[in-house]
Amino acid sequence: MSNCKSIALVGRPNVGKSRLFNRMLGRRVSIVHDMPGVTRDIVAEKLPCGVLLMDTGGIGATAEMTQKVIADATNEQADFAISAADLIILVVDSQSGLMPLDEQIADKIRKSGTNAILAVNKSDIPEHDSRISDFCKLGFSNVCPISAEHGRGMDELWQAVEFYLGELKDEEPLEEAEKRVKICVAGRPNVGKSSIGNRLLGSKRLIVSDVAGTTRDCVKCDIDFENDRGDVLKFEFFDTAGVRARRKVNTSLDFFSTMRTKEAIAKCDVVMLVIDAMEGVSESDQKLAGEIMETGAAVMLVVNKWDYAVNAFKKDGVRGYDSISKFREKFEEAVRERLFFLSGSPIHFVSAKEDKGMEGLLIGAAKLYRKMAKPLPTSKVNVLLKTLISDNPPKYVNGRRFKVYYALQTSSRPLTLRLYCNNADILTDAYKKFLENSMRENFKLGGISLKLDLVGKTKIAADERLAQKNFKIGKVKIEKPKRAKKPADKKKTDPRKKHSLKKLIAKKEAMRQKIKALRKKK
Repeated sequence: MSNCKSIALVGRPNVGKSRLFNRMLGRRVSIVHDMPGVTRDIVAEKLPCGVLLMDTGGIGATAEMTQKVIADATNEQADFAISAADLIILVVDSQSGLMPLDEQIADKIRKSGTNAILAVNKSDIPEHDSRISDFCKLGFSNVCPISAEHGRGMDELWQAVEFYLGELKDEEPLEEAEKRVKICVAGRPNVGKSSIGNRLLGSKRLIVSDVAGTTRDCVKCDIDFENDRGDVLKFEFFDTAGVRARRKVNTSLDFFSTMRTKEAIAKCDVVMLVIDAMEGVSESDQKLAGEIMETGAAVMLVVNKWDYAVNAFKKDGVRGYDSISKFREKFEEAVRERLFFLSGSPIHFVSAKEDKGMEGLLIGAAKLYRKMAKPLPTSKVNVLLKTLISDNPPKYVNGRRFKVYYALQTSSRPLTLRLYCNNADILTDAYKKFLENSMRENFKLGGISLKLDLVGKTKIAADERLAQKNFKIGKVKIEKPKRAKKPADKKKTDPRKKHSLKKLIAKKEAMRQKIKALRKKK
């Protein structure tokens, strides 16, 4: 986390904290649902002024709302937010009135010594403002009746925030060098994404349990990692909810969690696709990998829970394999076979439980980002394409063979090469895949999304094509504009024509005289 000022929204479950969080940000980030206990992890986003706004899970969730292990972890996260924040906004529900749990939370805030504002939510109309008298017992000097759903009372709430934090001015956008590399972990539920996130963060920032679907919101954190050379690698890390198969998405909550995950993947530069070592690559993993490649993000594969395989070898071994290294090679081969379309994505074998292989993830993510950001030399791209097509020419399609005249890179996310060719329709899918794989192999672009943008010749008529050809070789003369002639009188003859006629008659007469002279001599 950065050293900027922070605001924490706290309160009991289902009082409207997430809706207020979205209202203050001006966009939908936290999942809003009528079910209590939806928010579990701390969801943090920066306001335009640079202040960090934190949405916390409901304090005091009961067993009916969620599992006890998750409820306890949610309370710990809320306690962390209270201790870390510069300002606390205690959110209460005006419709349900003052509850004993509200008083307990207020007492906890007072003991922390942090400045606080009481936001009485669900005061949708002015007549509801009278309900705030019940909450005066909590002893807060700043009490703001608001409606997070309709935006009522937000100006007064912002004035109270500026009273404690000072004037809030929008920050200037960061320069390119200061921007962080956006990375995220994605995968099926309960494969260890949050455990990996906690190891990378170096703290229990994310709630971890054996219950599938523990993470619901997309949680964002900053990571500053120093490598062996002393360079500081800066990342913006997203922990996402597990992506379920469509047939298993039974509730609107599951749907919104999946949607938030896909939105986070689309924002990221590098995505770590987490695979369970005990289960291998599933159909859901294959589908998610394809969706990640479509977004243009770089992909690295993370095989988690590898400690189970190591322990199995220590105990009884695995039938058919002499060592763990051979089993690892075979496992990697099986992963690449199932995810063949990823074409050389790096694979990392880790154990989040035992904290093994974690540092390699951030170093690998930085390498992938540098590959993706580095432009390909246009000359080398064209030389390689010419060599590939000459050594392995494409088949004739409709009597024509695919040709490439020129190629250049037009985008880095996804890495796009524009190929100017004779006809884009005659390039087969197999040969296109051959070109993509060859480009990845020669330029070492394993894990990078690569797309070929084909631009064929435009079809023109035969006479137009002939005119263009003549113009190129210089046969076409540019005619000067002629002056408009005055219409000649029909009765009058051209004097120039008269003059030429007289000459012709004179020549004929001279010839006749010569012929007569020759005859007399004979």
